[in-house]
Amino acid sequence: MDNATASLPLMLKQLRLGSIRELWQNMADKAIHEQWSPQQYLAELCSAELASREDKRLQRHLRESKLPPGKHLSGFNFNAIEGVNKAQVHDLIDRPSWVKQGANILLFGASGVGKTHIASSIGYGLIEAGIRVKFSSATALVQHLQQAKQELKLEDALLKLDKYAVLIVDDIGYIRKTEQETSVLFELIAHRYERCSMIITSNQSFEDWDTLFDDSSMTIAAIDRLVHHATIIQCLGESYRRKASLKTKQEG
Repeated sequence: MDNATASLPLMLKQLRLGSIRELWQNMADKAIHEQWSPQQYLAELCSAELASREDKRLQRHLRESKLPPGKHLSGFNFNAIEGVNKAQVHDLIDRPSWVKQGANILLFGASGVGKTHIASSIGYGLIEAGIRVKFSSATALVQHLQQAKQELKLEDALLKLDKYAVLIVDDIGYIRKTEQETSVLFELIAHRYERCSMIITSNQSFEDWDTLFDDSSMTIAAIDRLVHHATIIQCLGESYRRKASLKTKQEG
């Protein structure tokens, strides 16, 4: 083995070409056996490196998204609810131009009808398409922003969320109406308006959102910003959890 070949693994490591470092020797043997051209050999190595990096990017974005595990589109029973169908959800995933426009998706329905599952399914699909997504319960997100505001770091916290093109805010109806929480929730909505997208689930319709905001003008302003560019989905059906509980009792 000549000096150049002996130092190749070190050079590839310094260049952070991990997959090429692992594959170059075995692939070189294959290239000789199958009589590849130098260009084909280089192309195969580069293709393997790119595929590895894409897989690592996907896994990293899935981890940071904090999406609920298992909430994929394939596992949702669209026959159990009305107001949304599989083709509609697929379209939101396959044609994500709404994300570039900073548009929103608003999912309404009673507790247990599958709003979180649908929102998460869209999130998983968008991540596979290269779009960064962050999932959080509304309560946890508002508490985080409230803490940031108390530390005079709210603007920084909002800017950090900007790296996620889509922010999924789950169960907004469970936020406790206090002046501090009302303020940061509105600031979040205003900050992302026409810039970054949100997917919001709620068991309360708009006419009941006065329970979230102390000030009626703030309620109207928040709703106005959310619906200006939005797909609104009303999920109608019986609670999955209630049906599962009844089935368990019957089987017992």
